[in-house]
Amino acid sequence: MNFACNVASQINMNFFLKSDWLNIEIGQNSIKEYLLVLLVILLALLLRRFFATLLSKLLFRIIRKKENSSSIQSFVLLLSRPVGWIITLFVLYICFSSLDVPVEWNLSSSEKPGLLMLIHKVFLISIITSFTFFALRFIDFLAIELMAKEGNGTGFLADKQLLPFLKELVKILMVIIAFFFGLGFVFELNVANLVAGLGLGGLAFALAAKESLENLFASFTIFLDKPFVVGDLVTVNSITGTIEKVGFRSTRIRTLEKSVVSLPNKLLIDNALDNLMLRTHRRADSNLILEYKTSKENFGLFLEKLRNYIEQHPRCNEESMVRFVEFGDNGYVIRLLYFVDAQEFNEFCQIREEINLQILDIAKSCNCSFAFQTHTVLLEDKR
Repeated sequence: MNFACNVASQINMNFFLKSDWLNIEIGQNSIKEYLLVLLVILLALLLRRFFATLLSKLLFRIIRKKENSSSIQSFVLLLSRPVGWIITLFVLYICFSSLDVPVEWNLSSSEKPGLLMLIHKVFLISIITSFTFFALRFIDFLAIELMAKEGNGTGFLADKQLLPFLKELVKILMVIIAFFFGLGFVFELNVANLVAGLGLGGLAFALAAKESLENLFASFTIFLDKPFVVGDLVTVNSITGTIEKVGFRSTRIRTLEKSVVSLPNKLLIDNALDNLMLRTHRRADSNLILEYKTSKENFGLFLEKLRNYIEQHPRCNEESMVRFVEFGDNGYVIRLLYFVDAQEFNEFCQIREEINLQILDIAKSCNCSFAFQTHTVLLEDKR
């Protein structure tokens, strides 16, 4: 039964392919040729992702001998789309090139002004755009690989702010090269004369974009002088936050309120910038006030114990100070100043909390009490 069905279907298919109506010509091309072209285009669109993934993996194996699953996945994710565009464009070119253009349409060749020339130039522009897109994605992949490879190093490429900057710079140069290549190859313009003619226009553009150029040069100053790197906590113009990205024009800072502030690079160079990550210690400065009813012996014992504790603390440096500075409105004022060798704010707060709790124990052991602010209100009886 199955054999009979297969034979019948094959006979029907042969009859369909050998039918006379398939040989009917429309515009110097038969219906069969139109159907074959349509079938190839549909198959290309349906299988584009499969072939794009396959070609991307093949290209990855050509570039790198050592395979890495994460690298392959990243490579395919970035390059499968531009590869798919290139495949589609070439399939369309081959399909439409196989069809004959009717003579009665009076269309010129692709070398003379007309519809065919327009279609030809659009195709070339699409090809250049696709290959440029492919190159940009490939640059992204190289940047990811270099960042992963040098992530634990201290080399030139391990700089987390320099590598993204170089990546963007190379991508911009790639787009400029593709643009001038398109002008010369597609529109047959003399690129050398065009660049020379842009001299005066470039001068006018430079004057108009003076601030942008200043910020661009300021970005180079940041990379060369390195007043900060990505991840540093800085304070500039009363703005405190973590550096997230240094761009061509501005620098992104994540503030302590978790908002993002973009500051021009020139502002970061021309103004005082405090890099809080470069400090070796954090300062703790506070005043302790003991009640006036505290005896002189207990007061002196409290100062001695507190001074010894701060000086012997393993996380405090030698520049600490515990001094009785003045007679306050509510009690004896003691100036407590010490530096903690902690850069992280949470760690600093933890050590300071430990010291404050110990101060309470010292005050209790010396029979000392801290004063609190009081106000005396006198009411006059005018009766």
